[in-house]
Amino acid sequence: MKVVHVKNPETREACLAKLCASVYGQEAGLAPLVTFAGTQGVLFEQEAARLFALTEDDGTILCLALISSDVDGGTMEVGMLSTPEGKGDTRHSRHLVKTLAEKAPLRVTAADEAGEAFFRRCGIERWVDGDGGLRVGLGPLHPAPVNGVLPSVVRFNGDGIVRTFKQEPETFEAYKSRFVAALERYSNIA
Repeated sequence: MKVVHVKNPETREACLAKLCASVYGQEAGLAPLVTFAGTQGVLFEQEAARLFALTEDDGTILCLALISSDVDGGTMEVGMLSTPEGKGDTRHSRHLVKTLAEKAPLRVTAADEAGEAFFRRCGIERWVDGDGGLRVGLGPLHPAPVNGVLPSVVRFNGDGIVRTFKQEPETFEAYKSRFVAALERYSNIA
């Protein structure tokens, strides 16, 4: 197994579409498309996010992770993590997160004890309280919070994207078509 930084724009778009679909599921409404559009149109455009895959030696994708940087580019946060259906399992997710945390100043968020326990098994041992009851885990290379505050992560405005989709149906249709085409491409690369 190896960790691959997915750089090719078409492959990255296909992997992002699959990651969004896997994370949100089929009953998620607009959430996968909004995340796809925001990541493509904001985070990737500003070079504020990277997509990583854990693959078999033959290139079979076992796990995908989207990593976003902070506003100063000094630290990173796992934004999404998923194993495509039938290919990977939580062991692969743990391996990918552990590898990334050993090489980059990475942080993660956990909404509950099970999430925190999962990331602890990835080697993330330092934890602080975050906003909204979330727990934030700091990887071995992540600096300690300054005065109890972590750097802000670059984000996109999901509500703004939904408004744009409503006001500009052609933008909605363009992203929807792009998302569906990217999912089809993913099945050819995975």
